[in-house]
Amino acid sequence: MGALLKGRWLYINLATFGLSVLLFWWWQQTTQQTIESEAKWIPDYYLTNATISQYNNDGELFSNISALKFTHIREFDSTDMLQPRFNIYLKNSDVAWFGKADEGLILDSGAQINLSDKVLITNGPDLNKPLSLTTQSLRLFPNQSYAVSDEIVTLTGKYSHLTGTGMQLTLDTQRLLFLHQVKGSQYVPRN
Repeated sequence: MGALLKGRWLYINLATFGLSVLLFWWWQQTTQQTIESEAKWIPDYYLTNATISQYNNDGELFSNISALKFTHIREFDSTDMLQPRFNIYLKNSDVAWFGKADEGLILDSGAQINLSDKVLITNGPDLNKPLSLTTQSLRLFPNQSYAVSDEIVTLTGKYSHLTGTGMQLTLDTQRLLFLHQVKGSQYVPRN
């Protein structure tokens, strides 16, 4: 009888030890996955109070972006910006576009720039067709001279004021298309 009890305890102890090893291995795997997922969000570099300039193939200044802080995350090939300010200079044109926002995100090495929170974009000192757009969100494609928004956009011109939901803007031709719920007013100054 005593040998039988010793044999049972041996199996119970082996089962308990095996279960303990299995639980330890599972806990270690879970902890390692958590650490690896958190490490992907760590920026590989950041810049403060900096300006990034881009040049076209002819060596002419194409755009520059300034921000209080740039934070680059390699895994997503993206750069977060805090309070970005930008200038886009169009080739073969005297028109330059200026803008600012509270936050921004650069994707695909500058092929797309997402701006959010208090976005303002204007064609600056174009005396013939001055435009200023405000919205909460704007996607800018500098290489294609194109901008788009799905939010409410307000356009303020020299003698007009328009509001609409969603818009498409071609920067080089200054062609603007409001997509929905457009309201506006226009006035003629008295001489």
